[in-house]
Amino acid sequence: MSSNRTRRSAGRDYTRRLLLQSGTVVFLLALWLWLSYGLQIDPIYVPGPDDLWTRFRQMSGQLPSALFYSLTIIIGGYVIGSGVGILVALIMAYSVMVRESIEPVINVLRPLPIFALIPLFLLWFGVGYGSQIGLVAFGCFVILVVSTSEAIKNVPRIYSNAARTLGAGRWQLFRTVVVPAIIPNLVGAMRVAAAQSFGLDVAAEFIGAQDGLGYLLINNSSYLNTDGIILIVIIYTILAVLLDRIVAASTSRLIKWADRTEH
Repeated sequence: MSSNRTRRSAGRDYTRRLLLQSGTVVFLLALWLWLSYGLQIDPIYVPGPDDLWTRFRQMSGQLPSALFYSLTIIIGGYVIGSGVGILVALIMAYSVMVRESIEPVINVLRPLPIFALIPLFLLWFGVGYGSQIGLVAFGCFVILVVSTSEAIKNVPRIYSNAARTLGAGRWQLFRTVVVPAIIPNLVGAMRVAAAQSFGLDVAAEFIGAQDGLGYLLINNSSYLNTDGIILIVIIYTILAVLLDRIVAASTSRLIKWADRTEH
């Protein structure tokens, strides 16, 4: 009986969220149509759907190669940066000495604007994929290490003390207490990094790119092609949502394992 009520409640919550989200999308679309056709605002400020369709047809020959170029940078940088970030984060979780050594560096990197590093990446890696993937990887690495460092600090001491009382050694304490406790934050950081990797891609494509969505965005901005800018932003948004869903689905078992281990 209780489980049936829980399922019905969950179903109602899901329906309510779906209706609210759908309503928001419909409202924004209606507002867009009203601004572009009702008020007839200059297309340079608010282009209509027909303007976007025309621009899409004009850019259709460029988009496949631009998508491939940008996705190579985004996925390559995300995988490398996240992989190294997770490894460093887990080492920090296991070793107090490593954590105390790295934390000052993290505190310096935390507020550093990514655009300020573009000249350095150009100097170190040259123009092309190396510097662009490196910039995205660095941004993802910082997000994961900073978030995980904070998560380690916030692990309740009562968990560690209870495990030690039961005779847990250092490795067992790390595996059964610290790692499960930081997994939700780690997964959250992975999703944040996945979203940020698209913004980092735009920054990366400032480094001498001759193709890619970021290059097209910069090019359209130079000529005040608002319809082209909005079209590319929509493509970036769709790709970002897809990558977020993939990361969420691929880490769901990790979250369940952490919950089982903690309880």
